Amino acid sequence: MLNQTNYWINSNTGDYISEYKGQYTLNLISRYVDGEYLPFKAVTITKTQFESLKGFIPIKQKKLSNRKRKTYGPTLSDGSKGEAKRISLPTKGERRDEILKSLGI
Repeated sequence: MLNQTNYWINSNTGDYISEYKGQYTLNLISRYVDGEYLPFKAVTITKTQFESLKGFIPIKQKKLSNRKRKTYGPTLSDGSKGEAKRISLPTKGERRDEILKSLGI
């Protein structure tokens, strides 16, 4: 039987999301930020949180495991590499407030 896991990657940070049977997992890769080591961390997220995240594009599993690039970070306007930072997830209350604000309520 085929593996029905879907993947999305953030090319600026290298972090990726996997989805299997409706359960989403945000995988934060290990990295050094400001001289501090941040280990790999897997966080279970809801579908609403997944939909609110920006910058993640679909990727096939074989492409995900074969990525050799070790420097992640956005390309700045001067062409240099920026610093990759971990993303922060909005809470359900913050996401609700954002939706209400966008609706003008």
